[in-house]
Amino acid sequence: MIFHLASLDTLNFFCNHEATLTDTTTKFTHQVPMNHITPNRRTVTLLLAVVSVILLTEAFQTSPITTKSVSRNPSCRFTSEHQTDSQASSSPSSSRSIVSLVENGNLDDALSMLENIDGGGDTIPASTYHAVIEACCAGKVERHNNKKYNKNNSSNNNNKSAMDKINEAADLLTAMGEEVTSHAYETLISGYARRGRWQDAYRTLAALEEKFGSSDEKDNAVPSLNVYQTVLIAFVEAGEYDHMNSLLTRMRRRGVRPTVFTYNSLLKICAQTARWREAVSILSQCQREPGVNPDLVTFTSTIRACARARKTDKAMEIFRVVKDMGVKMDVYCYTTAMDACAKGRRWKVALSLLDEMKEKGIEPNEVSYGVAVSACGNGGQWEKALELLEQMRKENMKINTITYNSAIAALAKAARSESRQQRRYDYKPGGGWSKVESSNPAYNDNDLWKKALDLVDCMEKEGVRRDSFTFSSAISTCGAAGRWQESLDLIDAMKRVTKPNKIAYTSAITACANSEKWEPAFELFNDMKNDGLQPDLVAYNALINAGTMSNQPEQVFDLWVEMCNTDKREKVSPDIVTLTEVIATLDRGIGKINRERADKVFSEAVSRGIILKEDSLDSSWEVDLSRMSFPVARAACRFIFRRIANAAKNGDLDVKDFSLITGASKMREYVREVLRDELKPAVFCVVPKLEQGTLQVKEKVMRNYIAGQSD
Repeated sequence: MIFHLASLDTLNFFCNHEATLTDTTTKFTHQVPMNHITPNRRTVTLLLAVVSVILLTEAFQTSPITTKSVSRNPSCRFTSEHQTDSQASSSPSSSRSIVSLVENGNLDDALSMLENIDGGGDTIPASTYHAVIEACCAGKVERHNNKKYNKNNSSNNNNKSAMDKINEAADLLTAMGEEVTSHAYETLISGYARRGRWQDAYRTLAALEEKFGSSDEKDNAVPSLNVYQTVLIAFVEAGEYDHMNSLLTRMRRRGVRPTVFTYNSLLKICAQTARWREAVSILSQCQREPGVNPDLVTFTSTIRACARARKTDKAMEIFRVVKDMGVKMDVYCYTTAMDACAKGRRWKVALSLLDEMKEKGIEPNEVSYGVAVSACGNGGQWEKALELLEQMRKENMKINTITYNSAIAALAKAARSESRQQRRYDYKPGGGWSKVESSNPAYNDNDLWKKALDLVDCMEKEGVRRDSFTFSSAISTCGAAGRWQESLDLIDAMKRVTKPNKIAYTSAITACANSEKWEPAFELFNDMKNDGLQPDLVAYNALINAGTMSNQPEQVFDLWVEMCNTDKREKVSPDIVTLTEVIATLDRGIGKINRERADKVFSEAVSRGIILKEDSLDSSWEVDLSRMSFPVARAACRFIFRRIANAAKNGDLDVKDFSLITGASKMREYVREVLRDELKPAVFCVVPKLEQGTLQVKEKVMRNYIAGQSD
């Protein structure tokens, strides 16, 4: 209470009622016998406090608040902080009440009370305006990232529930009239910038410049460097680099020079948004700025922007420049350079930088090791990733979720690579399809899936948080190895920690596919739907692959039909991978019905532009089959010759020699076999001497085939 009463307005109030206070104090002193109480300083202070409360209560009762809006009344008088009571009559009680409402979070009530002050009588101190404007600008922020912010379309104007009072702050700035302060402008500019309203911030900055100084006044401190920096940062966040450069030029003309902190603030945003070109440009400006020397933060932020944009060469170029300049390096600069190497799959360079740090006496931290593990993971070096984890344990470093995830991801990547080598099918003319087993024993000896499970267990024992990426990567590792039961166990464990995502479900379905387990794969697919996850193209293809591996032609065909009939809004449409798997499954099936299904699937794929696209180099009399799988090429031959026969029958096509590009490989003999054995009548072809990768069907043979279709 005592400190509150000591404000400027309260002291002025006491001065106006000096006689009353003196009289009250005198009466108190005379009425109390001196031999019982001796008034001291504490007694007098408490007495003054009591009297002030009484007088303030009387002031409230005798000074009713009128109902005129300040913002609509141009005659409303404003009291500057430097005015005295002889210059203007103010209402300290009203101002204190408004400030108190703001401090208690009742901003709407404060705005209402401020608008209802009588413009003809009371005046409003600058401090009161400042308190309300600051509260309006500091309220709930709704950022507007669109480059052209439309104030009329903003929810701030019409939706009061948005709790954003920035527009009310602008109205209060206008209400201050000629007595507006630079602080009010600066507060509003900051509020606009925080909301991404860079155009409004720029407009308000221009008004501040016009109000408080001219460009000729080189030593003018208004606007300050901090205000310019606020608008510059708003420009960079919105990607308005032309405006940023223009404002930098205007600052210099007004005698406000950017500092290294200014440039570092801009580079920090570039690094966060991977704007590497802009970061390099800002670094160049900083180097040319008179009196400004880029520091290690400047270079590190630029390297980070390049790293996040995966511009490894540029990042390392800047890193070498820093080293050549003799700037004292720190762990953050080295780690940022290592991160650039990790994203560029340069794991050897990343590890060399880690060793270089140690040689120079710079102690790597957990982030440094985590980046090194990530670099090894991206480079498929799972052994070195695990070695780094073990090294961290020996040095009693805390291994976080990201580092563990990087190691598990390295195992998953290696497992998928080995799985592709281990599991593939080949076609031998006359011998049909056969499974090709890899001669590389590393796939079984490494047991990558076991190592992934060990890392997941270590995370649980060490209390390290396991997230969806942890489980998804581990499931992917098990899936590549065909460990379908372990994948299902991980799905159950994941449900106890977090909700399984599409990646986890899809990886588990892949594990079932590699183990030729159709039923659990189909059950996982349905569980995904029941969890509210709409299967995407990858999930559908994984389940179709499970049907292919377990020889389920009917179920695979049904999945193709389901995908083709899926609502386009769900963005699930078959692709060339889907077509290849479905045709392969139907091709391996027995019976006429599966061949008819394959022909139907291929026709649908052509109509969807998945294969035999109209914008390809193929023509009516030359088709390239060289990049197709054997089953797809087989279905393509049936489709192409059927289409030619129908077109010729309708008189839409002049018959001539027909060529099929197969490449000088097994495909050529396979297609020759299909044309001879499956088409009725049989179609015989020749291999031109100068085109060994082409099968040519002569015009006479084509006419004979077309005639046979009409019989």
